[in-house]
Amino acid sequence: MARTLLALMVPEAEAVVGSFRDQYDPSARRGLGAHITLIYPFIDSELLTPGLLARLRDVVADMPAPMFRLAHVDTFPSVVWLAPEPAKPIIQIASALERAFPDHPKGGGAFPDFVPHLSVARHVQHEKAAVINELEARLADHGPVYGWCESMSLLVNENRRWREQRQFAFLH
Repeated sequence: MARTLLALMVPEAEAVVGSFRDQYDPSARRGLGAHITLIYPFIDSELLTPGLLARLRDVVADMPAPMFRLAHVDTFPSVVWLAPEPAKPIIQIASALERAFPDHPKGGGAFPDFVPHLSVARHVQHEKAAVINELEARLADHGPVYGWCESMSLLVNENRRWREQRQFAFLH
């Protein structure tokens, strides 16, 4: 039995955030690239039936592919992250998934409001200000990161390593 994750992969962000994620995000060291989480945990891997996968495909196939930019640094108490703008299309995708799978709330149900974000550094407290300053400097040099996710990824965490099991294409 392994945990699964529904996410929007954002490889375009790696040039700006990759070294931070390698240093400050344990999931990056376990093979999970830059991403925006839609639902985690989603469902145990042993429960991924053909019917459930078809339902995921159907939900996503009716949603337009989200386009966004990452230009604003924000924080949670011990996390530094980039905010996708506009956030509304990502919220709509997460909400559609939550309606289709009400036992698996967006964001895992751990927080009252779903806030789309790309985590850059997790479990940072003392280093937080330095990470924010360096990330803002990198964004100033690089410019905003533009993302267009043509698909949603279903990832599985097996043996403490993340791997993409399947992609579900958005409406084009």
